[in-house]
Amino acid sequence: MIGWKLMTRSAIGLEESSPDIKTDYDAIVIGAGISGLYQLYKLREIGLNVRVFEAGTGVGGTWYWNRYPGARFDSESYSYAYSFSEELLAEWNWSEHFASQPEILRYLQHVTTKFDLIKDIQFSSDVKSAIYDDPNRSWEITLGDGSKYRSRFLIAGIGLLSQPTMPKIEGIDSFEGPSFHTSRWPHQPVDFSKKRVAIIGTGASGVQAIQEICKNVGQLTVFQRRPNWCAPLHNDTIGPEEMKRIRSGYDEMFERCDQTQAGFLHTVDPRGTFEVTEKERFEFWEHLYASKGFGIWQGNFKDVLSDPEANKLMSDFVADKIRARVNDPEIAEKLIPKDHGFGTRR
Repeated sequence: MIGWKLMTRSAIGLEESSPDIKTDYDAIVIGAGISGLYQLYKLREIGLNVRVFEAGTGVGGTWYWNRYPGARFDSESYSYAYSFSEELLAEWNWSEHFASQPEILRYLQHVTTKFDLIKDIQFSSDVKSAIYDDPNRSWEITLGDGSKYRSRFLIAGIGLLSQPTMPKIEGIDSFEGPSFHTSRWPHQPVDFSKKRVAIIGTGASGVQAIQEICKNVGQLTVFQRRPNWCAPLHNDTIGPEEMKRIRSGYDEMFERCDQTQAGFLHTVDPRGTFEVTEKERFEFWEHLYASKGFGIWQGNFKDVLSDPEANKLMSDFVADKIRARVNDPEIAEKLIPKDHGFGTRR
């Protein structure tokens, strides 16, 4: 969901370029993920000659690279979707409230086909440098193969987390078994049955992968430096009637997302943690804990993420939930963060 006020070539100053400046494209976009595809669509709509350079072999960005078991939305699927086309909204049916990576990738591939975006995307093209030529008022883009292109405008659609952090562990180079990184997962399924598997890290990706890999594995060992807060997603399937209800509320939903601080469906509660009784507070938290998605984080009391005392109470509430879910008290304590409060880090 991204808003864009329709512009013209003259409104963005394109007609002011010097006639003797030679450019290959009006605009170059780096990345064919959800932002890059939208930029391509909108720039073409106002008549610009656009080229997208994508390092991968297909569209999808985050959802092209991150194919690990368990990868899925933590935003509601329908709120994450594009809002620029009524026809697209009417024809696409989400199967889950929090869609998995394969479905998300199919959606983005569908968008690419529907709006014929593929013709302006160059795959396997890693941008190595982008230098602005001030006298000529243009960008010079150099790809990994050494080829160069020039454009008036440059848009980076690479996102915040496009480069993986590879583990620097002594002896990892001599490890003889197969190893994988969640952000560079093989395109073909990996069979872990009857295998001894180690997962390093319990961040968002680790938590998702652990839940899926443990279902069919010989032995699973998890290495954790420090824990992160976890709460149930409460995912569920979406039937035809529910999808119909969701579709009828798209306008209101997108307007609401446009007003929230992080673009989620959830609106911060205007009350403070200590402005209600203890009974009301815990009833509200029980409601949030049982609700789908990030309501417990983005729809909480207004001061939960800013007042240390309020956050401490919320953290204690979630910690007790972890203790109730984990049978082994010693393991439960290892899964409860002690160095940061609930919702204060990703």
